[in-house]
Amino acid sequence: MSQIKIVSGFTHGGGSTHAYMNLCDLFNENGYDCTFYGRHPWHLDKCSKGALIQNLEPEMDDTFLVHYFRIDDIIPMCKKMVLSVHEKNMFPIKDVEYSHYNFIHYINDDQRKWQAIDHPYHIIPNVYDDLKEEEKTGSAAGIIGTIDRNKNTHVSIRRALDKGYDSVLLYGEVTDKDYYEDKVKPLLNDKVVQMGHCGDKQEMYNSVESVFLSSDSEVAPLVKGECNLTGTNFYGNKNTEGSAFPVDRKEILDMWVKALEL
Repeated sequence: MSQIKIVSGFTHGGGSTHAYMNLCDLFNENGYDCTFYGRHPWHLDKCSKGALIQNLEPEMDDTFLVHYFRIDDIIPMCKKMVLSVHEKNMFPIKDVEYSHYNFIHYINDDQRKWQAIDHPYHIIPNVYDDLKEEEKTGSAAGIIGTIDRNKNTHVSIRRALDKGYDSVLLYGEVTDKDYYEDKVKPLLNDKVVQMGHCGDKQEMYNSVESVFLSSDSEVAPLVKGECNLTGTNFYGNKNTEGSAFPVDRKEILDMWVKALEL
């Protein structure tokens, strides 16, 4: 039976992982059998059909969406092979053998221009959680996302404190322990509190008045779009200026159905 298989080399609790979980759910909700395969187990119990890469069994009529993973050595005779890219300099396409992919999937046109690759492509935005603007239950600043060097969590903490916030809540998984120990942990105190992963995004955004993001590299920050949905102030930097305005889920599904010829 034909199946869509999303394969990602990064499945910790970051923006791309959430976007692919939502895309997997969208396909399955609409009758398209989809499994999200990942290198890390974080996503397994958080989407409609998750599995680990080591359990991947390619079939000839599969459609593959490949993210942050070199799949060249196990390329099957599949129906369609798509390189899906959520990054800029963290995953330069010029360093990848991309000729065998039917097309490249970008999140927005700025990302496509930055990658500057001459290959067929489709631009399809991220699928967001069903979030809405509700009454805020707190007035804290939030820092949402994986805690790592690219996100510059320590810079966001300082920016929030400099902005006058006396409560800063860190939501997200530590994916770079050395960075965390060196740059973030020393900043934790009564004002700066590590909350860990929050399974209820609506509750998380309701708990903060503003969100700070200080990444070195972003394409279309999922957090920025979630702030748009929940009426949360967003304070980014020059690297977070990419478009992140949520698009109707039915419209996104139609884009994928057309691109994949489902």
